[in-house]
Order: sequence, then C-alpha cells, then structure tokens
Amino acid sequence: MKKTSKLLALLLACIMIATLAACGGSSDSGTVSGGTTDSSSNGGGGDAAAPVRDTFNVAVAMDSGTLHPFGVSGAGGFPSVLNTCYEGLFYYLANGTRVWVLATSIDRITDIHYTMNIRQGVTFANGNTMNAEDVMFSMELCLNDPRNALNVKGIDFEKTKVTDEYTIDLWYTEFNAAADPGFASMYVFDKDTYDEQDLALNPNGTGPYVITDYVVNSHVIAEAREGYWGDPPAIKRIHFKVINEEAQRVNALETGDVDTAAIPLKDAAFVESLGYDVVDLNAGIALVTYFNLTEGTLLGTKEARYAIAHAIDRQAIVNVVYDGRSKVLDWPISESLIDYEPRFANMHEIYSIGHNPERAKALAEQSGIVGETLRLITNGSSDYITIAEIIQADLLEIGVNTEIINYDQATYFAILMDESNYEIAIFNPAAPSVMACDILAMYLTFIPQGWHGASRDRYGELSMAALAETDDKTRGDMIYEYLPLFLEYSPWFGLVEGVSMRANAKDLRGLEYTLAGGFTFSKVYFAS
Repeated sequence: MKKTSKLLALLLACIMIATLAACGGSSDSGTVSGGTTDSSSNGGGGDAAAPVRDTFNVAVAMDSGTLHPFGVSGAGGFPSVLNTCYEGLFYYLANGTRVWVLATSIDRITDIHYTMNIRQGVTFANGNTMNAEDVMFSMELCLNDPRNALNVKGIDFEKTKVTDEYTIDLWYTEFNAAADPGFASMYVFDKDTYDEQDLALNPNGTGPYVITDYVVNSHVIAEAREGYWGDPPAIKRIHFKVINEEAQRVNALETGDVDTAAIPLKDAAFVESLGYDVVDLNAGIALVTYFNLTEGTLLGTKEARYAIAHAIDRQAIVNVVYDGRSKVLDWPISESLIDYEPRFANMHEIYSIGHNPERAKALAEQSGIVGETLRLITNGSSDYITIAEIIQADLLEIGVNTEIINYDQATYFAILMDESNYEIAIFNPAAPSVMACDILAMYLTFIPQGWHGASRDRYGELSMAALAETDDKTRGDMIYEYLPLFLEYSPWFGLVEGVSMRANAKDLRGLEYTLAGGFTFSKVYFAS
C-alpha cells in the first residue's frame, strides 16, 4: 500500500484523538482491572500560560548506547528520551486511563477478532505519512525481537492483515488478558525508510520532538519539530543529561542544573528542603533474584535455591537501599500489580518464614553449595550493586561465596539471556499490562533459565491458560492453582517492592505519569 501525503493537508488542522466510549463497539480487552475510561490526547500544552523558559533539563542514567527502541532498556529513565520522538498506539496514565495516540480505537468483533483503526493525518519526522502498513511492520519487528515480543503476544500473524490505508483486521490465536495492554509499549516505525543502524543515532518517529544531538553517556537534545500532527508542545527544547551517580543527580538538583531527576530514597527529605516536589512511584515493579535452574549446576536443585532465599535478609535491603520506604515481598512479584490478591501471599515457606540463616545453612549443606562460589550479576546501577553486596554478606554467613559481576546496562540483558553466564541475577520482572498473570507466564518463556521437564510443561500449560481466560475471577482462581508449582520450583525469589522517587521543580506543570512509571512530555510547561 503506497503512502500518500494528500490527506495530511486536509486533516492536520482538525484531527483529534477519538475518545473510546465506555460502552459501544470498542474493546478494552486486557485493560486494567475494573475497566478504563479512555482519555483524549492533543499532544500540547492546552490553555497553559506562556512558558517562563522553554528548555527542560532532565537527568537520565544508564545510557544503552543507542536510541533504537529495541536497544534501550527500562533502567535509568532512558526510555523517556524515546517518548519525545516516538509514539505508540496508546498509553495508560497511572490511574489506568487509556490515552489513544496513533490508534483511535480497537473495536471488538469477538474475543479474538478486532478492528484496529489507525489515526489519519500523522507524519514521521522525515515527512512520510504514517499509515496501517507502518503499524503492521512495527508489529512484525516486535514479533521477531525477543525483547519486544511481549508487545504483540498472541497475535495471529497469519490472519492479521492491513485492509485499507488506516485499518488493520486484527486476530489473536486465543484471547490473552494482557495482549491489548502490550501495545502500549510498541513504538511505530516508518516502514519505507527503516534502517536499524541509522535509527541508533537518528530516531525517526511521529512524536512532537526530534533528536538534534546525541553524545553517548553525555547528553541528548530534543527539539520541538515543525509539522507535528498534534498541538505543538509548550517546551521547545529538552536537554537530557546523563548523570549515572545518584549523588551527582542530587547535586545537579541542588545547583539547579536539572529540573527533574530520579533520586535515592534516603535523599528525599533533603531534596524536598531544596524546594522540589518529590513523587513516590511504583509501576508494578519488584526486585528479585533470578536463578540458573540448569540441572547439574550449583543452583540446579530447589534446595539450593531455597537456601539462597532463606539466607537473604530482605528487611536489610528495605532499610539500606530504600530507607525503609519499600516492603518485603510475600510472593515472587510486586503486590501493586492489578490482579494481585491477598490469598496469593506466603504460600511457600521461603516467604512465610523468610530470613532464617540456620535453615539456609542446613539447606546449603544438603545441596552441596557450601564452599562454592556463585556468580551474581547486576546491571551496574547503585541499587542493584548494594543489593548484591547485602546478598554476598548474607551468603557468606552460611558458607557460600559470591562473585559480584557488574555489567553496563547495554550488556546486561544479553548476558541475562544465557543462563550459563550466572547463578544469580538481580532483576526486575515487569510488564506493560501491570498484570501478574502476564509476568508469571511470559518471563519464563522468553528468558531462558534452564527449567525443563514435566513440571515446566505443566506450569506453562496452566499459566498460559490463565492468560487466555476472559473472566477475572476465574483467572485469579487459575493463578492460585498454578502458583504452588512456581513456588515449589522457585525460578526466582521476590525480594522487595521496587519503589523509586523523582524530584520535580516546583514550577513544572502538566506532568502526566504513565502506568509504566514514566511521564509524558507533550503537555509539560513551566508556570509563570
């Protein structure tokens, strides 16, 4: 289907994002619990007063060395850079409200059959018109990338077709409770000019900004672009400054060098005293220890994994890393996930008993890991490193040695994808859907850990069946049924809630926090 720019001139001035009615033909399959009330988005500053200044200085960390969306990880806030120049079909605000962007609706025909309507009058930064072919192309790119396959899980690509310039006939192989929310993490690429290497330095999206300067591990400059399909953003220039050290970010706030930054919890009171607003965030993220489950390796037995779990003083992690503002987990993932139920708590002794060095030592001796050295990998962030050091000290108390290996963020995920590289990994399983059934089913599918055999097959069958269940209560019953299989095998052990804090300048207005934990830029402005 050939692109056209004719519609742009006719529609650019009048295109607004359609609001999905609470009833009617449009679908919210897999949305947050209780349904959502969808919101319109115009991409601009609305009726805000003229900005006092038009440069927004943002601290980010852990540059992945690329601006291609498939190479940028969720750590360090660096995905916020992408949110300036790329857009998706929709996103969710922190309260669960869905905001349509490049799609205007996804209309339900049956549980597995939908019509996806694509917004007209949208252009990429290079001037090309965006249409359904670009969306389909982007979906196929995600399918073939293990890091992004969750964005399009369950889609039947044999049957899903572009039916006209702005319509996709969307089919799933079966109903998936978390399928629709996955689209919230999918950016749309220009099919005609897609070049993976070029996009690493020169993003080409439909967003309100273009990247004009990028120096790896230094800074990124985003400038408001002419010809943006929505209302022009109030902030004309965003200066992302790569500041990896927490103390340096706090210092940058103190000197006024940045307007917003992620900060350590222990510095929250001090930063507030400087006159900043401090926001406490949790996007369904928890910190866990991933295990190498390969049979015959050091942690190949469940007793060895139980030993590690009982040895870790998780309250020390809460106190030291999160200044007492986090919480020890009572199951493998975050309790802030939208389908968490209290009955899921403490279903195994590694959670109900928790820290017990004597029990840990007995299990370590039984499993033969006393005197052995375990490789513990992190992504190099200060939080992960401190957690690793606490675990190292705890394991030493039961006679188990630990070698901590810190990778840069760009390398870490590739290392994690091969279980032979580690015995333990500090990780944060999460999902765009913010649903437990999604995380528990899918992470064991796309990150190899070495769990094989009848128990894995049974777990996979039950967990995937829960994702395919349309009724929320029945799905919860199914999680309750298969959760003991997960806990018995313990592919990972939940540590603490992944609380984060962000400091914002007092005169910042228009911040919209998303369900994924970030915020949008199109409506941000400085008060007069």
